[in-house]
Amino acid sequence: MKQFKIIIVVFVLFGLFGFSGKPLTKVREEVSTDFYFVIENGGNDYYDSQNNNFHRKYVKEEKIIKVKLTRDEKEKIYSFILKIKFFEMPTKFEPNDKKNIVIRSPGFLQSILITANGKNKLVSYDTGFTSKKNDENAKPFLDLYNMIWGILYKKEGIKKMPKSDYFYE
Repeated sequence: MKQFKIIIVVFVLFGLFGFSGKPLTKVREEVSTDFYFVIENGGNDYYDSQNNNFHRKYVKEEKIIKVKLTRDEKEKIYSFILKIKFFEMPTKFEPNDKKNIVIRSPGFLQSILITANGKNKLVSYDTGFTSKKNDENAKPFLDLYNMIWGILYKKEGIKKMPKSDYFYE
């Protein structure tokens, strides 16, 4: 019975402190005071977090609505930016393996511009000119891109907007 208690105590301690001896706590990264981003889908939609403006293009006009991100949403995006080392990414993801190029039409230049800690970085990815290896290299960027649009497209104001009447073949 004593051995059983000792084993339980050991498991509890490892559960609390892990194998490193340090408590397992999630460290929340403080969002830079100058942090903002601009994201474009290369087609009809773009968002500027500095001004909280969501833009959607239509054949005869462009509609702009105010869309504010919550503190938690900004922290989630900012933490992921740090995790994927966005500021170390290439400016443009381009295929290097010229034999395995995939060309799609229409292609869109998806881009994200981020400002934080006094630094600016623009990264883009062309959906119409890529390769399997390029897609693998761009995966962290595309994960961030999809995360941000996933947050934005759930916003009530954007959901209520009519879809763009642009047509792409």
